[in-house]
Amino acid sequence: MERVVHAVGAVALVGAGAAMLLAAIGGIATGVDAGGALLAGAVLSAVVVTAFGGVAARETRWALRGDGFEVTRTDLGNAVAVALAAPITFLLSVEVGVGAVVASALVGLCAQLVTETYGAPAYCGSFVGMATPAGAADLIAVTAAGLVAAVVFVAAKRAFNGFGGKLGTTAFVGCLAVAAVGGLSPGAGSVPEPSVAAALVVAAAVAAVATFVVSVRLDHGPVVGSAVVGIVAGVVCPPLFAAGDAIAAVAFCASFAGMATPERIPGSGAMLFAGAVSGVVFVGAAPFFVGFGGKLGTIAFVACVVTAGVHSLARAIAPVGSGATSG
Repeated sequence: MERVVHAVGAVALVGAGAAMLLAAIGGIATGVDAGGALLAGAVLSAVVVTAFGGVAARETRWALRGDGFEVTRTDLGNAVAVALAAPITFLLSVEVGVGAVVASALVGLCAQLVTETYGAPAYCGSFVGMATPAGAADLIAVTAAGLVAAVVFVAAKRAFNGFGGKLGTTAFVGCLAVAAVGGLSPGAGSVPEPSVAAALVVAAAVAAVATFVVSVRLDHGPVVGSAVVGIVAGVVCPPLFAAGDAIAAVAFCASFAGMATPERIPGSGAMLFAGAVSGVVFVGAAPFFVGFGGKLGTIAFVACVVTAGVHSLARAIAPVGSGATSG
């Protein structure tokens, strides 16, 4: 029976990811003209949903195969790190005024440098703290969401390990839970115009690969890789580009995809694809969950799961070394 806790953690992540994916598909659909484009979009959406669903089902089943659930001393430390980082990040972002991207990146980087053991959970909590007044966030709501995210972090410790965006999705579950009781309320947004959307997708693809290089190729680890990209994007992009705030946000978002392990996203080419998918989902989901912490990480999580699913589908359709020839 204790194994069910693992499944609950996995299902919480899957549910949050599915909500974000469907929101993105809906957002993109509103800007697609009728006819061939709409049909092509429907087919592509079906492929994406199938890819996401296949990996989600596989990972949830795997979470049930291990030993019963047990809370360790490390789990308790992780939960405390998540819960504390949420309000600290919110205060830095809103009260000090450094902004959500820079505040989260700073908290994550400092936590990792101080204690590698609790760097990842603190980074997770920082994503809760990215909630903004646009989503009716205040210190009490963010603290409550951090506590929920801390519980989910421990419950989901066996699920989706190695997928980028898992930490942010955990934070997003916390914000959704608080929103369900009226503590948070999403603000309004809109899908960016095509030229801006294209720039966001390119920025996301570049940021994901840059994070992957710092994390894996240069061996600095995923938290440092993502935090460095987030700080650079958050400081450089807003004054440099007309849509600088959005570019900084999508770059930070894609950096979470870049936190994936090579076992999940095999190589820079696949990571480039995952980053681009992050950008597309970011664009489609722009009108939804505005001001909620963990939204960016959930977008990256969706992108990584979809990328893994597409990779699996491609191998099933055209197995490597099948010896097939074409004339």
